[in-house]
Amino acid sequence: MTKNEALDRVRAELDRKLIGWGRLPQDFVIVDEFTREFPWGWVFFYNSRRFIETRDPLEALGGNAPFIVNRSTGKVRVTGTAHSIEHYIREYEASLT
Repeated sequence: MTKNEALDRVRAELDRKLIGWGRLPQDFVIVDEFTREFPWGWVFFYNSRRFIETRDPLEALGGNAPFIVNRSTGKVRVTGTAHSIEHYIREYEASLT
């Protein structure tokens, strides 16, 4: 799986979540500069388009848990926001063994 294919899966998952929240998908963007790559796949972050454009903290999302995509399986996993992303990455890596 390529990074672009992984991004497509994350965008599809995000679109499903946003529709459930009554929001428009075009109002949200993947923040590519924060994307992290690992041997097993990627971690993708997102935020509101308005926040990315203005950097106004009042426009930032809360509870926007990053997505993990496994490059071998294409499976998408939503992390969480209660802990640091490093916690969720360690937890994910432990699940691979």
